[in-house]
Amino acid sequence: MLEGHPWLYGSAWGFSVETGTHALRLMAGGLFDEHPGVQVILGHLSELVPFNIWRTDHRLKVKPAGIPARKPLREYLRSNFHLTTSGNFSTPALRFTLDEVGADRVLFSADCPFESMGEAAGWFDALDLDREAHEKIAAGNARRLLGL
Repeated sequence: MLEGHPWLYGSAWGFSVETGTHALRLMAGGLFDEHPGVQVILGHLSELVPFNIWRTDHRLKVKPAGIPARKPLREYLRSNFHLTTSGNFSTPALRFTLDEVGADRVLFSADCPFESMGEAAGWFDALDLDREAHEKIAAGNARRLLGL
């Protein structure tokens, strides 16, 4: 599928597809039913997962595939994953992600060495977010999650 299109490999597209697929496999495999406290951090606003989670759950509901997960995958996304802004400085994408998982699940990050910290910080500082959400994403969520 990617053969002959080297630009699709790596950070431009392939990394998101592979990492997002792995996240879905963790959700569907029952890991979070057995270990509900496990928390996973995904970069790049969750590797495309929030943008397709409704469809994934809907298709699994319409045509069950015998996966071990006991809940809709969206529930695991909202309770077992934290998403970083790393390398995805798109304001519409961030707003969609916030609508999908809430400000308590998003962490600021830059994605060094692939992206510029200056570009990341400039974008984040200019966002039109309420003060509480801005503080949570800037540092509060990381402090809470990582016990800092």
